[in-house]
Amino acid sequence: RREMAFALVGFQQLLNIDADASFATASAPAPASTFSVETTAWTIADVPAYYEGPIDLGTSASGEKYECLLRDGRFGMAGQTIALAAQTATSGGPRALKDIGDVDAIAERLVQGENAKSRGNAAAVVRGTSTRVDASGVEYYGVEYEKTVLGARRVVALTLALTLDATTGASTLYTLTIEQRAKDFDDDIEAMRGVGRAFRVA
Repeated sequence: RREMAFALVGFQQLLNIDADASFATASAPAPASTFSVETTAWTIADVPAYYEGPIDLGTSASGEKYECLLRDGRFGMAGQTIALAAQTATSGGPRALKDIGDVDAIAERLVQGENAKSRGNAAAVVRGTSTRVDASGVEYYGVEYEKTVLGARRVVALTLALTLDATTGASTLYTLTIEQRAKDFDDDIEAMRGVGRAFRVA
């Protein structure tokens, strides 16, 4: 895993992406069939069974970028993904998510970045933000926004979490990114938001 500083510009480049405020706390039944991917560092859970993976990325650039990549296995939907990326800073990195900014400020910067990059053609807008803290005291930010890609509206739903190594002082920022066509996301909205709610880091 490459080590890098957590400047917001670097953060946006890693994500390479373009969010009703209550989305992260809404209760919803789990899909009839789901699966999980788990390591000692993180868990991605409640993934709808129509996703495939983890995809073996080998030593490709994507393999360097992602901890895990899941792909929608339905016909014609391979571009819809759930991806986990991580950035580690051995020193000088943030010690909490608030060191990067509050969740609303991060959401606005991501949307502004999308619109600047596309010269306004993305027409990106924030759909909602949220925060939560798990039983271990780890804080999570949720950001959901919408943008236009090749004439179609897409939803990007992010879950951010940061961990600290008490021994070395290194910090790692985890970013779970769900990206789907807006209609597909909204048709299965509680299941997709449930993946973000279920994400955990150790």
